[in-house]
Parts: sequence; C-alpha cells; structure tokens
Amino acid sequence: MKEATFAGAEWLCVLIVIVASVSLGWTPEQEAVDEPEVVGLEGTVTLATRDAMDALGLQDFQPGAVAAIDLTRERVAAPPCEGCEHSLTGIMVQGPVLLTGLVDETGRLGRIEANLNLTHMMERGPDGFVHREWLLLDWDAGDRSSAVEVLLVHDPPRWLPGEDRSDATLLTTEEGQISRSGPDVLLQSSESGDGVLLACLPDHFLCRATSPDAVLTARRGPPRAPLSVEAPPGWVEVSLAPGNLSDGGGWAGSLLEAGEEVPNNRTWCPTPESSLIGVTREVITPPPSLAPLATWFIALGETHLVLAPDGVHWTEAEDGDVRCAALTDASGALRLGVSEHPA
Repeated sequence: MKEATFAGAEWLCVLIVIVASVSLGWTPEQEAVDEPEVVGLEGTVTLATRDAMDALGLQDFQPGAVAAIDLTRERVAAPPCEGCEHSLTGIMVQGPVLLTGLVDETGRLGRIEANLNLTHMMERGPDGFVHREWLLLDWDAGDRSSAVEVLLVHDPPRWLPGEDRSDATLLTTEEGQISRSGPDVLLQSSESGDGVLLACLPDHFLCRATSPDAVLTARRGPPRAPLSVEAPPGWVEVSLAPGNLSDGGGWAGSLLEAGEEVPNNRTWCPTPESSLIGVTREVITPPPSLAPLATWFIALGETHLVLAPDGVHWTEAEDGDVRCAALTDASGALRLGVSEHPA
C-alpha cells in the first residue's frame, strides 16, 4: 500500500484544519484592506487522534505526534480558469513543517521534516456567489511526498457576502472570544497585536481550550498586493476502462454511501493524457453538508468552507501513480473532484 494514500473524508478534514489555520484574515478581493493582515502563522498542532495521523499517511505510528509549523502567507490572484467566467482569488501559505514524537508499533521514536505549499482559491463573481473552490496541496516529505487537488463545483453557486461572520458563534469573555458550541476554540490578542488561537480538533472530545491540540500565533503586518499565480489546471473528461484499483480503493466508504457498480466509460481528471482504469458506483446517500472547523474560521473573521456536493455516480480511477476520484450528477457533470499523484 502506498504510504501517503488519500484517506477520504478524514484527509479532507485535516486539509481543512490546515486551511482554517492558515487562512486567517483573508478578505475577498472586493473589500478594501486597511488594517494589518496576517503574514505568517507559527505554532504547534498535536495530532491526538487516529484520524489525524492516518490523514497524513502516518498509519504506522501511534497518535500523539506534534506538528510544528512556521508558515508565510500571501494573498494570490489568478486569471479565469478554463471554463471559468471570473478571476480567481485566495491565499497561499508555505513553509517548513516538523513532525516529532512519531512512535511506531515497536516503540521506536522518529521524526519527519517536510515542506508545505497550500493554496485555497475561489471563483467568486461580483454578485457574491462562489462558483468553484480549489484546495491545492504540495506536501514534500521525501518518500511520503504527494500533491493533492480538491475541486468543488457549486451548483447552484454558494452565496458568500462580503463578510461571512457570525457573532452568535462566539462568546466574548475576559479570557477572549470562545466558541459557544462544537470543539473548543479560544481567540486571544497579544500585546503586539498578533492573534493567538487555542483550539481543539473536531474529533478530540476530551480536548479543552485550556489544554488545546493547537496553539497558533498569527503574525500581522502591513497589507500587500496579491501575488499573480497561474489558474489551476482544468478538469477534463477522459476515457475509463473497467478494472480494480491497485490498493482496492476505499475512498467512497469514507465520503459517501455507494452501491453497486454501474457501466461507465468516462470520468474526470486534470491530466487529459491519462488512460484511467477504475470503477463507477451508484451513490445511495450523497455526502452530507459539512462545514469542518467553521468555528476556527469564524473566530478569526474568516470565510469558512462548506462541503455540500450532490451527485449520483462516484468514480475512483488511476493511471500508474495518478489517482482521480469524481462525483458526477445525472448529466455527467463534475461536482467534486479529487486528484493525487507523487510530488
């Protein structure tokens, strides 16, 4: 089995944990930015649960490893993608990640040094509607390296006003702003004006903000112009031949309830030259509407992600080291795409 295989919903949630942590202070392109913005993020996140470890390809190690991060953050802008009507905006963060406290089944202690490059982009129209969202991850960790792209197609488009914030989610106390429900989140301000986030992972029920999984400091600085970057590659329809996946698959079980196989000779992937082999199944129960770590986002005045794709067919396919999964609607249009390949 590959060391860093995509692990379905758990992988998505941990990816969003990172996004929630590093997208602090991002404001849509339409809003003027007058106040200092987040320019970096540093601190530690304890991977206290089995899901969090598995999501980073650490199935062979016991829960409890600590990820120390020191990331820089930039706003980014890109021209319209293939098939897009509007320009893209978002954030990019990059920097070193050090995983320590890795204990394998024999009790041996280890560590992993990696570099993270993560981009979250949106196609957002002037009317406030989001048509597409991307999460692009490049995880450089030696033989555990991988590149992952997640594409969400919102149909109908997601309504996103200029400020997506909710004071009802947070309660102001003498200690700072604390979450009313869900995983404990406490937001404090330092004397320097930086933000300090004390937070728990969603599936760590014994965690409290007084002893959090994550202790993160958002460094602030003068606002800067967005960096110009390329738009993500377009997803295209490619041919599909029936066949079993090399590791047996398994993405569907963690994302949705899929039933029997259905005949299909087409699927979606961002690599048009691919000749994919895989399986298409009927979707019995579509993915639920999820807003993982929304409290983290709201605590920092940030736009939170909503995963609510709807489709009738789920296809998992591969071509060598390239892996693509696609959720499609009754007309065959792509609603959710996930691709992975070695970095």
